[in-house]
Amino acid sequence: MVLPAVAPVPEPIDYEVRLAALGTKLEYLHPALYAGEVARRSATPNHPANTAGTRAYQEHVRILREEHIRHAGWKRLVQDHLELVCNPGGTVAIGVMVGDAATGNAWLHPTNLRKRGAATARAAEGNSVQLQLFSASPGPGVARLGSEEAAVLQKWFLVSYRIQAGDVMQIQCELSLPEEVDRGFVVKWKQRIPLPVLQMDGFEPLDEDGPGEIDIPIDFR
Repeated sequence: MVLPAVAPVPEPIDYEVRLAALGTKLEYLHPALYAGEVARRSATPNHPANTAGTRAYQEHVRILREEHIRHAGWKRLVQDHLELVCNPGGTVAIGVMVGDAATGNAWLHPTNLRKRGAATARAAEGNSVQLQLFSASPGPGVARLGSEEAAVLQKWFLVSYRIQAGDVMQIQCELSLPEEVDRGFVVKWKQRIPLPVLQMDGFEPLDEDGPGEIDIPIDFR
């Protein structure tokens, strides 16, 4: 009897293995970047200057949390003014950060695009401490950490950088662990996990600053 051929199981890609070791997946990370870009595009020239970036950041955090909470049982965490999502064991947390043009390139050394506050520097200092295991305090969807626990929590960041060409947006990204911050900028990473580029097509920014009025036809029945 001739047995049917069995297709070989493909080897997992390196980033998939490394993300799995942290308890996360690309499927939890890319949606956050996608949602941030959609929110960014909802800002018009008539909004305050920082509206687009603020909306993108808010959606990055929201979707990053929702994906991990829904699919992996993580919890919200606000630690030292950093908006994070924390794994069930309380050993790994993820936040968001805007990077520079080197983001996502394994051969380059990226840093944050804009100066970060002292909380990021303290997070990097904590990341330089060897990881220890502990249990987070129970709470209704919120992780609560003691001072000793918070000191050894690994704080990763989903770092992203946007490149726009016409109506095509490419978002370079990585999940990385800062180790040293100098004057508000990451100068050393303990670990980096470059991720596939997220490409988004067909997005057009809203134009609400024209002279004409908006005419919406209504069909009365």
